[in-house]
Amino acid sequence: MAAASDLAPSHVAGEVAAILRRHRLAAIAPALVLGAGAAAIVLVRGDLGAEVALGLALAIAFELYVGYAERIVAADREGGRRPSVRAMLREAAALLPALLAASAVAVALPLAASGLLVVPGLWLFTRWSLFAPAIVHEGLGPLAALARSAALVRGATWPVAATATASALVEHATIHATAHGAEPLLGSALLALAVAALAAAAVSPPAAFTISVVYERRLAATATAAPPRPSRR
Repeated sequence: MAAASDLAPSHVAGEVAAILRRHRLAAIAPALVLGAGAAAIVLVRGDLGAEVALGLALAIAFELYVGYAERIVAADREGGRRPSVRAMLREAAALLPALLAASAVAVALPLAASGLLVVPGLWLFTRWSLFAPAIVHEGLGPLAALARSAALVRGATWPVAATATASALVEHATIHATAHGAEPLLGSALLALAVAALAAAAVSPPAAFTISVVYERRLAATATAAPPRPSRR
C-alpha cells in the first residue's frame, strides 16, 4: 500500500500546484462562472430561497466542477496535445446526469446529518468525497460511484478528510461568504459579482484538483494492496 505520506496535505498541495500551473486557464475560466453564479443566486433570490437549498445548489455545482477538473487531470496524465476547454467541457457535460444524481445524494445526506450532529455529516461527506472522479475516470453510474468512493476512502479516512474534505469545506465557505457578503459590503451588484467570481477562481480549482489527486493516489494505493488474481491456467 502507498505510504501514508502520499496523502499528506503538503504533498498533495505540491501536486495540485503543478497541475494548476500547466492548466491555469482551463481551470480558472469555469470557476469564474461558478463564483459569479453563486453571487447572482443570492442577489436575485431575495427571501424566497431557503438557506439550505442555496447551500445544496452551490455544493452540487462544485461537484460538477470537480468532474470537469478530473477530465483536466486525465488530459494532463495522458500527455501529448492538450484538449481545448470546450472539448473537456463537452466530455464532462456528457456525464452531467450521473454527476447530478450522485451529488444530490452525496451533498443532501451529509447536510441533513450535519443538521443533527456535525460529525456524522463530515464522515459521510468524506466517505463520498471521491465520487465525481470515479464517474469521470471509471465511467461508473451514480450509486456505483458512491460505493467506489467509500471503498477508496476506507482505511484512509483521516488523510482524505485532511485533504479532500478540508479543501471542499474551505471552498464552500469562501464562496458562500463572498456571495452573501460582497454586495452589502461593496454596495454594488456588479462589483459583488466580480469579487465572487475572483474568489471562486482562487479557491475552486485548488479544491477540485485536490479531490482528483487524492482519488488518483487512493486508486493507486488500493490497486497495489489488492491481492493478485489467480491464474486460469
